[in-house]
Amino acid sequence: MLQQKELFLPILRDGKYGFINKNRDIVIKPKFKYVSERFKDGYCVVTYIKKIRKSVKWIFGYIDKSGYTQIFLHLDSASEFNDGLARIKIDGKYGYIDKSLDIVINPIFENASSFRDELAGVRINKKWGFIDRNGNIAIKPNYTYVNLFSEERSLIEIKNKYGYITKNGEFAIPPKYDVGTDFSQGLAAVRVNDKWGYVDKNGNTVIDFMFDRAKPFCEGLAAISINGKWGYIDKTGYIVIDTIFDYACNFKEGLARFNIGSNSLTRGISNPKGGMWGFLNPSGRIQIIPIFDAISDFEDGYAQVIQGNNSNYIDKQGKLFLDFRN
Repeated sequence: MLQQKELFLPILRDGKYGFINKNRDIVIKPKFKYVSERFKDGYCVVTYIKKIRKSVKWIFGYIDKSGYTQIFLHLDSASEFNDGLARIKIDGKYGYIDKSLDIVINPIFENASSFRDELAGVRINKKWGFIDRNGNIAIKPNYTYVNLFSEERSLIEIKNKYGYITKNGEFAIPPKYDVGTDFSQGLAAVRVNDKWGYVDKNGNTVIDFMFDRAKPFCEGLAAISINGKWGYIDKTGYIVIDTIFDYACNFKEGLARFNIGSNSLTRGISNPKGGMWGFLNPSGRIQIIPIFDAISDFEDGYAQVIQGNNSNYIDKQGKLFLDFRN
C-alpha cells in the first residue's frame, strides 16, 4: 500500500503544483507555487507564497517520496540535491544541507553553485573558487566566474576570457576564448570572433570555428546554429541533421527537443518564447510532432509538457501519461 502512495512526479494544475503516484493518482493535491522538476536524492524542492501582514514572503522546503514535507521559514532560497548536498540561502549567504536536511556547510558564501564531482563553486570577496564536501577551500577563489566540473575540467573566466582548469586548480587550457561550454564526450564548444568550434581537453581545435551557436555533445551529436537555423553535427563536424529548426536542444534518452515557429528575437535564451515544441530522433526524423507550448527533456522515460496553467507527461511515443478529462 505504501508503494502505491509513493510520490512519483509533480503535476501542475491551474497554476499550482501537486504530486501523483505511479498509478497516476493525485496523492498530494496541487497547492505549491513551485516544485523542482523531478526528485533528486529522494527530494523535491517545494515553494509557496505566504502573506505576512502587508508583505509577501516566499517559503521554501523539501518533500520526500513518502509525501513528508519539511518547511524552512528562515530560508531565502533552496535548491535541489546534487551529490547528496543541496544549496540553501540564509540572510543573503549560501551554504549547504545534507539529506537529513541539516546544515553541514555554514551559509558564509556570497554565492554558490551545486556540487558535482565532489566540488562546488563558491564566491568569496567577489571571486570564485571551489570548496570540497567539508566546506574547505579546494581551489582558491581567483576567478571572475566558474562552472561546475565536468570530465575533470571546469570552465573559468578571467578578464573577460574563458579557459579551463583541472581539479588541482591548474590551467588545462589558458583563458583565450570569448565564451565556452562544459566538456562533454571529450569536447567543449568555444567561441572566438563570433564563431563557435570545438576543442579537446588540451585545447586542440577538433572542429573548426564555423557555427553561429553551438551546444555540448550529448549521445554523439551536438546542436549547432547557422544563419538562425538549428541542426546537429557528429564528432567529426559533419552536419548529420540539417539546420531547419528554429531552436534545438541536446539529445537525452535518444530524443531531442526542437522548436518550430519561435520568434527570432527570443532564440538567444535557453527556452525561446513562442512556437511549438516536439521531439526528434538521432536520424533527424520527427518522433513527436511539435504541438506543445513547453516541454522538458526525457528523464526515466517521461517528459513533462506544459500547456497554459497545466502540465502532463508523455512517453516516447507521445502518449499522454495522465487523462484529466474525467
